[in-house]
Amino acid sequence: MEISEAVRVAALFPASDLPDTPPQHPYQQVRREGFVVGWFVGLSSGLVGVRSVEEDDVERVVAEAREILSTHGLRKSAWSVPEAASPPRLVDRLAEFGMVPYDEPPFEPRRASLVLVEPPEPGPPQVIARPVETFDEFSVASRVAFDAFQESDDDRRAFEKQEELLWGFETSWPHYQTFVAILDGQIVATAASIYGANCVFLVGGSTREDMRGRGAYRALVRARWDAAVDRGTPALTVGAESMSRPILTRLGFVNVGWTDCLIDRFA
Repeated sequence: MEISEAVRVAALFPASDLPDTPPQHPYQQVRREGFVVGWFVGLSSGLVGVRSVEEDDVERVVAEAREILSTHGLRKSAWSVPEAASPPRLVDRLAEFGMVPYDEPPFEPRRASLVLVEPPEPGPPQVIARPVETFDEFSVASRVAFDAFQESDDDRRAFEKQEELLWGFETSWPHYQTFVAILDGQIVATAASIYGANCVFLVGGSTREDMRGRGAYRALVRARWDAAVDRGTPALTVGAESMSRPILTRLGFVNVGWTDCLIDRFA
């Protein structure tokens, strides 16, 4: 499997390939030289992605990321630090500021950046995987994801308050698309695609616990591959944690690097 340098870089550093969200979207971000800070309005944790900062600039970057998130009422963030980021041993430097491996839902301390550039096998014929078509489907899909990722009650309520707003962007903003897997007439799994310049980022893959092992996750991967091909970017990438890695590897995904995830509590 030949993976282009553009796709490899996009897999390791997603912010470099992804568009900014529109004004008024609940997810917002601030781009700085070498790192990006993001947050979902109302949720309890922000996100920081690092690509390259100077060795003697780490303290300033930490302070700036904390200040940005603090102004939006946040006191906690998840830092994504790829092994390919610089400076070397950045995780050790960040530990000096109190950061530790993120080992509570919805994150894990370490994930793999996986890439697929060839068609995966389809899901089983009894599973229908397609984009959501109505607000009700979108709402059910959200609750499947909440349960799978063990989101807190506070974060659920904050998301639900903005569900109709998000549905408006779902139908008008071309860079994000939610998919559902339907089995026996029920939505049993959900996932989403974020469409970047060089590849499609798979996010939010989750299946009802009582419906796992029946091919829904696999069907959603194939549906998103078909959508990627239709858009002219036949490459999928995903930050895969322990539950999804075995399935994705069987489907042909290749690991191009590892990313550490750290939690920063800065109240």
